[in-house]
Amino acid sequence: MGFNCTTGSDYYDDILAENHGYEHVWEDLAPDICRQRLVIEGTLHNVFLPEDMTRYCHEITKVLNMTEVTSPACNHDPHYGWCAYTHWKESGMHIYAWDNRDPKFFSIDIYTCRKFNPRHAIDYTEEFFGDNLIKITWKE
Repeated sequence: MGFNCTTGSDYYDDILAENHGYEHVWEDLAPDICRQRLVIEGTLHNVFLPEDMTRYCHEITKVLNMTEVTSPACNHDPHYGWCAYTHWKESGMHIYAWDNRDPKFFSIDIYTCRKFNPRHAIDYTEEFFGDNLIKITWKE
Protein backbone atom coordinates (compact mmCIF):
# COMPACT_ATOMS: atom_id res chain seq x y z
CA MET A 1 0.00 0.00 0.00
CA GLY A 2 1.58 3.26 -1.07
CA PHE A 3 0.88 6.25 1.13
CA ASN A 4 0.73 9.58 -0.63
CA CYS A 5 1.16 13.05 0.81
CA THR A 6 0.03 16.42 -0.51
CA THR A 7 3.65 17.13 -1.46
CA GLY A 8 3.48 14.49 -4.18
CA SER A 9 2.90 10.79 -4.50
CA ASP A 10 6.58 9.84 -4.68
CA TYR A 11 8.04 12.34 -2.21
CA TYR A 12 8.38 10.08 0.84
CA ASP A 13 9.01 6.95 -1.21
CA ASP A 14 12.04 8.71 -2.73
CA ILE A 15 13.34 9.79 0.68
CA LEU A 16 12.93 6.30 2.12
CA ALA A 17 14.54 4.72 -0.95
CA GLU A 18 17.76 6.69 -0.47
CA ASN A 19 20.09 4.39 1.42
CA HIS A 20 22.59 7.09 2.50
CA GLY A 21 25.46 4.63 2.26
CA TYR A 22 23.94 1.85 4.35
CA GLU A 23 21.50 -0.96 3.82
CA HIS A 24 18.60 -1.02 6.25
CA VAL A 25 17.17 -4.41 7.09
CA TRP A 26 14.28 -4.83 9.51
CA GLU A 27 15.37 -6.55 12.69
CA ASP A 28 12.92 -7.83 15.28
CA LEU A 29 14.30 -6.24 18.45
CA ALA A 30 11.75 -7.92 20.72
CA PRO A 31 10.95 -11.39 19.34
CA ASP A 32 9.39 -12.35 22.68
CA ILE A 33 6.64 -9.73 22.27
CA CYS A 34 3.75 -10.48 19.93
CA ARG A 35 2.95 -7.52 17.66
CA GLN A 36 0.29 -7.55 14.98
CA ARG A 37 -0.98 -4.69 12.83
CA LEU A 38 -3.85 -4.38 10.41
CA VAL A 39 -4.72 -1.31 8.36
CA ILE A 40 -8.21 -1.23 6.84
CA GLU A 41 -9.06 1.58 4.44
CA GLY A 42 -12.13 2.36 2.42
CA THR A 43 -14.32 4.84 0.66
CA LEU A 44 -17.83 5.76 1.73
CA HIS A 45 -20.90 7.48 0.34
CA ASN A 46 -21.51 9.37 3.61
CA VAL A 47 -19.36 10.86 6.38
CA PHE A 48 -18.04 8.52 9.12
CA LEU A 49 -19.66 10.34 12.07
CA PRO A 50 -18.12 10.45 15.58
CA GLU A 51 -21.01 8.51 17.14
CA ASP A 52 -20.45 5.78 14.53
CA MET A 53 -16.71 5.79 15.26
CA THR A 54 -17.47 5.31 18.95
CA ARG A 55 -19.82 2.41 18.18
CA TYR A 56 -17.25 0.88 15.79
CA CYS A 57 -14.53 1.09 18.47
CA HIS A 58 -16.70 -0.58 21.12
CA GLU A 59 -17.86 -3.33 18.76
CA ILE A 60 -14.50 -4.15 17.12
CA THR A 61 -13.10 -4.48 20.66
CA LYS A 62 -15.55 -7.33 21.24
CA VAL A 63 -15.04 -8.84 17.77
CA LEU A 64 -11.27 -9.07 18.33
CA ASN A 65 -11.60 -10.10 22.00
CA MET A 66 -9.57 -7.14 23.24
CA THR A 67 -9.86 -5.45 26.64
CA GLU A 68 -10.98 -1.82 26.56
CA VAL A 69 -8.96 0.38 28.94
CA THR A 70 -10.54 3.70 27.93
CA SER A 71 -13.69 4.65 26.11
CA PRO A 72 -13.12 5.88 22.56
CA ALA A 73 -11.95 9.48 22.32
CA CYS A 74 -12.97 11.49 19.25
CA ASN A 75 -11.46 14.68 17.86
CA HIS A 76 -12.24 16.84 14.85
CA ASP A 77 -10.17 18.96 12.50
CA PRO A 78 -12.11 21.13 10.03
CA HIS A 79 -9.53 20.54 7.29
CA TYR A 80 -9.71 16.75 7.48
CA GLY A 81 -12.54 15.33 9.55
CA TRP A 82 -13.08 13.13 12.57
CA CYS A 83 -10.68 10.73 14.24
CA ALA A 84 -11.02 8.33 17.16
CA TYR A 85 -8.71 6.36 19.43
CA THR A 86 -9.37 3.44 21.75
CA HIS A 87 -6.79 2.18 24.22
CA TRP A 88 -6.76 -1.58 24.77
CA LYS A 89 -4.88 -3.53 27.41
CA GLU A 90 -3.40 -5.30 24.37
CA SER A 91 -2.52 -1.95 22.62
CA GLY A 92 -5.13 0.02 20.65
CA MET A 93 -6.66 1.32 17.46
CA HIS A 94 -7.10 4.60 15.59
CA ILE A 95 -9.70 5.70 13.08
CA TYR A 96 -9.10 8.60 10.71
CA ALA A 97 -11.78 9.98 8.38
CA TRP A 98 -11.50 12.52 5.59
CA ASP A 99 -14.89 14.23 5.32
CA ASN A 100 -13.99 17.00 2.86
CA ARG A 101 -13.47 14.80 -0.20
CA ASP A 102 -15.60 12.68 -2.48
CA PRO A 103 -15.82 9.87 -2.00
CA LYS A 104 -15.37 10.05 1.78
CA PHE A 105 -12.31 8.11 2.98
CA PHE A 106 -11.40 6.30 6.21
CA SER A 107 -8.31 4.57 7.56
CA ILE A 108 -8.44 2.22 10.55
CA ASP A 109 -5.14 1.24 12.17
CA ILE A 110 -5.28 -1.72 14.57
CA TYR A 111 -2.12 -2.54 16.53
CA THR A 112 -2.09 -5.27 19.15
CA CYS A 113 0.23 -7.33 21.30
CA ARG A 114 -2.20 -10.23 21.10
CA LYS A 115 -2.79 -12.28 17.96
CA PHE A 116 -6.15 -11.86 16.27
CA ASN A 117 -7.76 -13.08 13.08
CA PRO A 118 -7.63 -10.18 10.59
CA ARG A 119 -10.52 -11.68 8.62
CA HIS A 120 -12.80 -11.07 11.63
CA ALA A 121 -11.94 -7.35 11.58
CA ILE A 122 -12.36 -7.07 7.80
CA ASP A 123 -15.69 -8.93 7.78
CA TYR A 124 -16.99 -6.86 10.69
CA THR A 125 -15.94 -3.62 8.97
CA GLU A 126 -17.77 -4.58 5.77
CA GLU A 127 -20.86 -5.47 7.81
CA PHE A 128 -20.62 -2.28 9.89
CA PHE A 129 -20.63 0.04 6.86
CA GLY A 130 -23.10 -1.98 4.78
CA ASP A 131 -24.49 -0.01 1.83
CA ASN A 132 -22.47 3.08 2.83
CA LEU A 133 -19.27 1.26 1.78
CA ILE A 134 -18.03 1.87 -1.76
CA LYS A 135 -14.71 0.01 -1.63
CA ILE A 136 -12.49 -1.56 1.04
CA THR A 137 -8.86 -2.65 1.14
CA TRP A 138 -6.50 -3.83 3.87
CA LYS A 139 -2.90 -4.64 4.63
CA GLU A 140 -1.22 -6.57 7.42
